[in-house]
Amino acid sequence: MTWSRRFDYDHNCDAVHATFTDCVLVERKDVERWEREVSRRLATFGRKVDLLIDLGGLVVKPAVSAAFGEARSRVLSRYSLRSFRYGADRTTRTSIFTSAAIHGVDANVYESRDAAIAALLEARKRG
Repeated sequence: MTWSRRFDYDHNCDAVHATFTDCVLVERKDVERWEREVSRRLATFGRKVDLLIDLGGLVVKPAVSAAFGEARSRVLSRYSLRSFRYGADRTTRTSIFTSAAIHGVDANVYESRDAAIAALLEARKRG
C-alpha cells in the first residue's frame, strides 16, 4: 500500500501538523506500519509536542479499529502533550471516539483546522 505522511512544525501555533495521504488501514500490518512510521517521525522532535492532525487522508477500517486505538494510545502517550484532529471521515471519526473512550485519551476531533487550533490554544490557557 502506498501512502504518505508529513509532519511539519507550525511556528504560528507551536505544534506539529501531521497530514496523511491515501493512508488506508485495512489489516493489522497496516496499523503496525502506521505506528512505526509515525513514532519514528515524532521521535525526531526530541520532546513531546502538541499535535494538529489532518485526518482527511487517513481511513481506519472497522476491522482494525481496536488495533488502531491501541497503537494511537501508545503513540500519543509517548510523543504528544495534546492532540487535536480535524477532517475525519465518519468511520475514522467513530474509531477515534471509540478508542478514546476505551483507552482514556481525548478524541478532540473538530470540523476544521482553524477549530482544532482554537481548541489547542484554549487548552493551553486552561493549563
